[in-house]
Amino acid sequence: MRWTDELGAWAARQRWYAGKSHEPRFRLIDQQPVPGATRFVVMDDAGERPTLYQVPISARDESNGSVPEDARIAEQDDALLVDAARESDFTLGILREMGIDAGGVTGSRVLSGEQSNTSIVYDVSGRPEIIVKLFRTLHHGENPDVTVQRVLSEWGSPFVARFYGSLDADWPDAGRPTGTSRGTVAFAQEFLAGARDGWEAALGAARVAEDFTESARDLGIAVAGVHVALAEALPTVSTTDADVDAISGAWRRRLRIACAEVPAVAERADAITDAYSEARGRPWPDLQRIHGDLHLGQVLSVPDGGWRLVDFEGEPLRPMAERTAPDLPPRDVAGMLRSFDYAAAVGEGPQPAAWAAACRSAFLDGYAMGSSAALDPVLLRALVLDKAVYESIYEARNRPAWLPVPLSGIDTELA
Repeated sequence: MRWTDELGAWAARQRWYAGKSHEPRFRLIDQQPVPGATRFVVMDDAGERPTLYQVPISARDESNGSVPEDARIAEQDDALLVDAARESDFTLGILREMGIDAGGVTGSRVLSGEQSNTSIVYDVSGRPEIIVKLFRTLHHGENPDVTVQRVLSEWGSPFVARFYGSLDADWPDAGRPTGTSRGTVAFAQEFLAGARDGWEAALGAARVAEDFTESARDLGIAVAGVHVALAEALPTVSTTDADVDAISGAWRRRLRIACAEVPAVAERADAITDAYSEARGRPWPDLQRIHGDLHLGQVLSVPDGGWRLVDFEGEPLRPMAERTAPDLPPRDVAGMLRSFDYAAAVGEGPQPAAWAAACRSAFLDGYAMGSSAALDPVLLRALVLDKAVYESIYEARNRPAWLPVPLSGIDTELA
């Protein structure tokens, strides 16, 4: 099997390909035989920052069973090349390489809707019980999704799915002293059958102004529980003056960008800057591992009650060092508070502001119940403002009609 322009064109059409804004420029880094497939490791040099992908591809005889149209890639050397994630030899091979017993697996399927990775669900004795996340972008080092979920699972946290195993691989890397990188290519965990996406649950309630405060309170307890567990299971560091300078400096840089691009933010710049200055003078909590990209789409409501947090990998295109660095726990809280505002706005139900305010208040009550560390309201306000400022930049560039959502959030915090 060979990497060709045709395979690259197929990869560029997939949802997990991050370079939608440019024509890809793939170059082959490595080609590895794996059970049931060939894993191509390719670098895309076309973007602002080179991005490394894994693309596992299987070769099969077309006459050997039907092949779904969206799994077909190309014909090469009298063989049909297909997406390996759809092939049982490959998917079962992943489990075995992780040391997971695949004897009871009766089928597997790729979940639709995944953006940056590929998720494969496995039926065991006819019931969905395992999910494997196949990381599409590769980085040296253990993926934070694996680190955090393994630690939380071992710690016994009830707020994440059970961790089953992970798989690493090597590839050539001239930039490293050893000439080789090693990183996570996949991991397996419990599949939460019947779980409902938190965004969909909140959005459904917002549309009809259904009381969501009990769910929001339980979610606050879950987020606090994860923060407590991570602080006990992984190192924490005291916040230094240099940390305060770096974090607040990032706030101000984003604000300058927003002021240059969004006149409505510029009108509020003095008040936002005052809020940032006030936060600098407050006591800051220790830095620790957090979720880092928390919103309603990163939590699942489970049928027996309660919540599970998912997707701890952070932004896949950010450098690994940034994604694994200790951070402020209130940053996760701020992300969830902003997410309630978005659910209210998108839901367009009656009294959206009141619905969102009730959810935010209940979430904060739940967080206080689940954590002994009090949230400083001044620091939290600065983090919420920073999040809303970032949102204003994004909306102005991509969805101008949505700009009132973050602007309203800024006004709420400044009131």
